Amino acid sequence: MQNNNHIEELIIKYFSKTISAEEKSLLQAWINESAENKRYFQEIQNIWHVSHPAFHPEDIDLDKAKTKILNQIEHKPSKNISFIVWWQRVAAILIVPVMMLIAYQLYSDSLYKSDVAYQEIIAPLGMKSKITLPDSSTVWLNSGSKLKYPVVFTSGKRNVYLSGEAFFKVNSDKSHPFVVSTNNLQVSATGTAFNIESYANDTITAVTLLEGEINVQVGEMKSEHIMPNHRLVYNSKNNKYDIAKTDAKHWCIWKDGILAFRNESLENVFKRIGRTYNVDIVVKDKSVGRQLYRATFEGESLDEILRLLKLSAPIKYKRSGREQQSDNEFSKERIEVYNAN
Repeated sequence: MQNNNHIEELIIKYFSKTISAEEKSLLQAWINESAENKRYFQEIQNIWHVSHPAFHPEDIDLDKAKTKILNQIEHKPSKNISFIVWWQRVAAILIVPVMMLIAYQLYSDSLYKSDVAYQEIIAPLGMKSKITLPDSSTVWLNSGSKLKYPVVFTSGKRNVYLSGEAFFKVNSDKSHPFVVSTNNLQVSATGTAFNIESYANDTITAVTLLEGEINVQVGEMKSEHIMPNHRLVYNSKNNKYDIAKTDAKHWCIWKDGILAFRNESLENVFKRIGRTYNVDIVVKDKSVGRQLYRATFEGESLDEILRLLKLSAPIKYKRSGREQQSDNEFSKERIEVYNAN
């Protein structure tokens, strides 16, 4: 895609935070082209992190080392020296200061932890987002969900924080557990695929395992070891949880634009449809909300889904259009569902 010199220039710009949005897209495309490209980029990343410590204690003077590095950067590596070898020589300048920094870290570990920078991604209402984490694990965020994670995973763990719903495809690394924390539970994994539902305004939090193995800690209760095609559902109202066998893919394929319902209550069906299409659906009759429903929707519009639901379930509904509010924003469309009998 790009010649080596140009790619090396983009990598330098990326780590020095001078890269433009267009150049960043070109670099990301090159990284995704092959495993070799990704490995090359990660090698440069490791060298960069060594030569650019995350913190600079006042009692350790790095000015001299910094000057030497800048002098090295001002001169491009010769054609006969590979980019990695060049950076290794630059990083070697900091061997003594880095050793001093390591000693300082052992003396005051809390200083290191306080410098961790976090990234927060929010999936807009009615939309989904796909994220690649620092360890190359992949996360799909459902509508109205939020994921917080460190820019660089440190301290032997890969910790992220979720509010909402997300599907995780975690890269295997048994020595560095992957931990997802929500308001009510904590999921620990190494390499696996699973779905978590944990919206702040819901009383139900659920974890569904598609493949691999996970451990789920619910509050102060004992940790549960979950196997594939099992689903843990926690109810915050009664502070109890249940684990049952399920077809996990039906709880995960929302990320592919498919809504699958398997003997779910209509109340939950309308809740999921409302999130997907960014509308407020209110079930006005509790007896309707308790009825179980089974269907799969793929690519249908909201109008079509409502029409099919009306044909297959004893319901009728009333729609209220969006209204302009005092701040000039428009409210969500509201749909009220009633018993048709």
